[in-house]
Amino acid sequence: MDAPDTPPPTLDQLNAEIREVALQVHLAEERKDERDVVAAAHAGVDRLSRRYRDLIQSLSPGEQLRAERALGRRVIDLKRLASLLPKIPTSVKPESTPDRAADGGAPENRRITGVSWSHDRRVPTAKLGVGADVESWCGKCGQTTTPCIVGMVGTDPKQVLCQVCGSRHTHRTGPARRSTATTAVAGGDDRPRALDPEAQKKAAGLRALGEEVATATTVRVFDPKERYKAGEIIVHAEFGRGKIENVLRSSLLVRFPIGGLKSLMLH
Repeated sequence: MDAPDTPPPTLDQLNAEIREVALQVHLAEERKDERDVVAAAHAGVDRLSRRYRDLIQSLSPGEQLRAERALGRRVIDLKRLASLLPKIPTSVKPESTPDRAADGGAPENRRITGVSWSHDRRVPTAKLGVGADVESWCGKCGQTTTPCIVGMVGTDPKQVLCQVCGSRHTHRTGPARRSTATTAVAGGDDRPRALDPEAQKKAAGLRALGEEVATATTVRVFDPKERYKAGEIIVHAEFGRGKIENVLRSSLLVRFPIGGLKSLMLH
């Protein structure tokens, strides 16, 4: 943990740290069964999140916006990728590890090299602040998502950035209520408004893409000197895993679950 008197990082320092942590996370994706590698990735992302919050809190409002645009999305992407990795329990007693027991334990609770695969393990709730995740209603997605906090009012989240559709909106725990005037215009019909089909379709597509790239067994590390084909899954140092949609003469069009469509230049 950083010392209390450690000065906040600069934009250049944090940019370099993001590249280092990105490599840790991508390595952990390839070696999920190695406890030390996965633990190092989680620790790196946690430290990066703290450093990012320290930087944001040390800046003026105008500088905060610049930092969010330059680094915020990349920090959120890494946190999302790290959330797909196995969780490392803070302490594991040898006798309680199911795969060491005589009967092997229940499949859903097995731990491999100390990594817990249980689906109902609770993660300690972190203190809310800029850069932290919080459950919030996204009107564009038409559902509750887990966006990143980008603005606070006192101790309460004010502005959040959706990690599914990329929209920035006011934090709220449920859909906004329609006003009386709006209800009157609608002829007194107070039935819930249907969700936007396009937003639902987009959100479903992003979730499907995220599952596809996360579970892919053949993943190529992006190298601008290599040649690729449409449909291949690649891993990029900054954007994480993505699926190639089109191969052009000097670039690739790659769809990333978080970050959308990117053009990657080839040599």
